Parts: sequence; C-alpha cells; structure tokens
Amino acid sequence: MREIGSEFWNVIVAEKDNGLFPEHTQWFLSGRSSLQAIVEELKECHTVAMPSWCCDSMVKPFIDAGKDIHFYPVYWKDGLIQEIDLDCDVLFLMDYFGYSYSRNDSFDLAEYDGVVIRDITHSLLSCIYSDADYYFGSLRKWCGVWTGGFAWTRDGHQINLGEKENIDYISLRKEAMIQKAEYIRGKRSDKGYLNIFNKAEEILDNVGITLAADRDMQLARMIDVENIKNRRRVNSEILHKEFCDWLIFPEIKDNDCPMFVPIFVPKNRRNELKQYLINNEIYCPIHWPVSKFHQLDDKTQYIYENELSLVCDQRYIEEDMYRMVKTIKQFWKEVC
Repeated sequence: MREIGSEFWNVIVAEKDNGLFPEHTQWFLSGRSSLQAIVEELKECHTVAMPSWCCDSMVKPFIDAGKDIHFYPVYWKDGLIQEIDLDCDVLFLMDYFGYSYSRNDSFDLAEYDGVVIRDITHSLLSCIYSDADYYFGSLRKWCGVWTGGFAWTRDGHQINLGEKENIDYISLRKEAMIQKAEYIRGKRSDKGYLNIFNKAEEILDNVGITLAADRDMQLARMIDVENIKNRRRVNSEILHKEFCDWLIFPEIKDNDCPMFVPIFVPKNRRNELKQYLINNEIYCPIHWPVSKFHQLDDKTQYIYENELSLVCDQRYIEEDMYRMVKTIKQFWKEVC
C-alpha cells in the first residue's frame, strides 16, 4: 500500500444478505440526499434539536427547509457527554464512530412526543435501533460504493425518492475508484483520481433528492459485514494500545465496529500532526470542520479543535497500523 486513508476504491462482499437493511429501505445518492427526503415530510415541524458535534451537511437540509436549529451540547468531560434537548418538534440523534461509549442513556424517549430522526451512519455495523421514526445514513463512509445513501421509516411508509440517479456523479465516482485502485497497486504513478473525486463532490453539493445507483442497492445487502468488523476491530486494538492516553473512547466493546479511532491530539498539535501524516501519505480526517451554522462555546468547541480520526478500516492490515503508529511517534519526537 502506498497510502493509508482517503477515499475507498472497493467493496468486500459475501455470499448472502447481511441483514443490515429492512425490506422497505430506500436508496439515495448520499446520506444528505436521504436526509433531505426525510425533511421534506416534516412540513408541520419548525424546531430541530441537533448535536453540537456534527457535520454541516446534516444541518443544511434543515436550514434550507426553514427549520430553527437548536444545538444541544456534545462535549468531553471524562468521557463524551450529550446533553439531549427534548424541547423541539424534531429530535436528531447520532452515535459516534461505532463505539457504544458514545451512546447516552440519560434521557427517556418515551417522554418525547415529537419526531425522532436517527443518523445511523456511524452505528450501522454496531447497533440496531428501534426507537426512531426515521433512520438514515451513508455507506460511503464504510466501503467503496459510488452512492450509498439509505433511509427507512419505523412504520414502513415510503418517502419521496426524488429524481433519477445522477449519471455524471456516478461516472466520476466510478472512474476515480478505478484510478485509485491502479495507484494503490502500483499501476499508476499520478494522483489524478483526487481531482475526479473532487469534481464528484462538487456535483453532490448541488443535487437534491436523488436515487442511488442500481449497483449500490444490490451491493449494500451483500457487504461482508463480518470481514469488515473483524478487520476493523483488530486494527483498532493496535491503535488503542499504542495511544491509550489520547483516546476519546477508551474501550472497544463486544459489538462495536469502529469507523475510525478518534483521538484528542495533545498540546494543540492536531493540525501539525495531520499535515505530517499527509506528508507521509497517511490521510486521517478531522470530524468535522466548523461551519457557519454551528453555535459553539469553549466547552463544545474543544472537540472540533483537537480531534483527529485515525484510519482503521478493512483495506489495511496490522503492518499498516504499525506504520501509522511509527509515523505519529516520529512526529512527536521531532516536535517535543
């Protein structure tokens, strides 16, 4: 492997249905597109409670629909704390990175009579929920699907599927993955695929409710969940052992399937470390950039300023994890 991280290029499949998705699941171009379809149904709802730690692409569909966003605090204090706000028409819930430690049991949904939406992108391979009115997410965070947005409803009713699939976006994603696979295998020396991925993202920024690719609808049900979970857990255990003092979630529980291993980088060195890793072809994302929509204070901003997500996915083996560990430790020797 010549690089670690960044966009996927393949999907590991099994011989039978993985059971992740109900029969009435609907498929969209992206997680954002899925959420837009859900928001379109909420015409009588005006206020939305959302976690302060989230991606702006999850906020924007509500803003575009004229909803009033109330951010409830998500912050670190000897563990990740979510102060869930039930005083809104819509409650938006999510877990983080596939860790059960991120779940909050301090509130009772039985007391809430509004609409519950769960973003299960991060928890998809770790936990099965039955407490929301709407579920949605994105498979693009787990494997190399071209599209991969999904949604379903608790009562099984169908939501608006919107427009037909976006051929331009799908074609760009397909070509970019082909080129990246060639680069990883040493058959290509340039990184032209990065520009192609970026062009696809530009299209994604400007599409609404749009169908997923037929190919992805079929692949989604055949993803080899056990293979993915086993590899991610093995890789994550290495990172947990090596960076035990930096972990946001200190333990991988029995059913957890880490999306990344999120850490707090000490001494305000997060951005420097991220760039050092990039210089060594290791691409660890930050979750997430602060957008113009967010309303943060010192307590909730800390996560945004110090979090780094270490790559642990199924594309990589133990040797790759130790390469990343070695690179991070080398950076620390050089700066401290």
